[in-house]
Amino acid sequence: MNPANLTPSGNPTDGIDLRSEWHAFCDRLKDGAEVVLDPARPGDDVDRAEGLRALLRRTANEVSRVLEGGGTERPELAWIHPFKNGQDNPDALYQMAELDLSRTYRLSGSVGTVRYLGITAMTTDFASADIQQFLNLNGDDLTAEPHGEFEVFFGAGPAPDGTPDDCFLEMPPRRCSLIVRQFFNDWEGEVPADLHLECLEASTELGRLDPARLAAEIHPLADRVVDMTAFWTNFGQAHLQRGQIKSFDHSLDHVRAGPGATAYQGGSLDQGYGQTWYRVEPDEALLVEVDIPECAYWGIQLGDVWYQSLDWWNHQSSLNGHQAVLSEDGAFRAVISHHDPGIANWLDTTGSSQGCITFRWNQATSHPIPRCQLVPLAKLSDYLDDRWTRISPDERHETLRKRRRGALRRFRR
Repeated sequence: MNPANLTPSGNPTDGIDLRSEWHAFCDRLKDGAEVVLDPARPGDDVDRAEGLRALLRRTANEVSRVLEGGGTERPELAWIHPFKNGQDNPDALYQMAELDLSRTYRLSGSVGTVRYLGITAMTTDFASADIQQFLNLNGDDLTAEPHGEFEVFFGAGPAPDGTPDDCFLEMPPRRCSLIVRQFFNDWEGEVPADLHLECLEASTELGRLDPARLAAEIHPLADRVVDMTAFWTNFGQAHLQRGQIKSFDHSLDHVRAGPGATAYQGGSLDQGYGQTWYRVEPDEALLVEVDIPECAYWGIQLGDVWYQSLDWWNHQSSLNGHQAVLSEDGAFRAVISHHDPGIANWLDTTGSSQGCITFRWNQATSHPIPRCQLVPLAKLSDYLDDRWTRISPDERHETLRKRRRGALRRFRR
């Protein structure tokens, strides 16, 4: 028999009671349920069910990232779906890996043909402190070979022998995460970047999870699940509390791209953002109009009361520059409603009566602010002139069929 303080492989357990550790983990997750089931928060029973699903999604993502992701020495830059965190972009493929920048890493691969590729090394504990960003690259920054291949090295240094000066990026010796954003304009036609991340100073690690490491990981994991759920929920509902409803005319929540804009919240330095809260009943429609700037990418989306995107693979709850139909004057005009108005630029609430609207201008020459108008659904036709492109039921069916196919192609589900 093994002594009581050893695992079957002979590794010490350090006196850890796994039953107690597991019960403490589950008890902490219960605090997350108190966040989403709080009757003082906006929403109905469906929103509450979605809130519990948000907790489960975040738990699954954290388990995948922390316990299955290879750690900082053997990082696995895997895609995350559904990401559903912080009003995630429906056009995005998000990837994440853990870093210890006291070590040196090599990122290599090919840039693909996605509309935007962004690579950021940053802290991710939004709930405890402002985010710090240490690395920001986009596809244009990468030194690519004729077929799009590239490699870049980063860490605290020194650079590996023989590394070209323009291929090594020195950063502080901090623990953080590598976040990759790939934005697809044409969901069916664009090819994602093929990226590989490796630590050049990896030591030999055990392949099995011992009690000490499990206990060390699951408790901060549970804290992040609960704290991040509360953080993003409060972030979205702050619009409601400030009276920022059905209008983007509030400068605090319309921000330009660049350092100091949303960097402390983890936002891309290439991107300007705008948000507002919407309330649309089944007998109402919200009209949105905006002049589209010159930019690398733009998109608009709906999210729920938990600040996560609505179902965008089965519903047209988001639109980007490839999917939307612009008027002859270059403006984007959309109808937000529960029922299909027969307009090409329909943003489907999927039955959600309230939540957040978010738009993104990426590498834009200007940052226009959308205009909103709430109208009775029964009188919608009175507000729609020939600048609003019509669509037939058959055309809608085909659009949604292609949308779903493009979404599943991205994630190989």
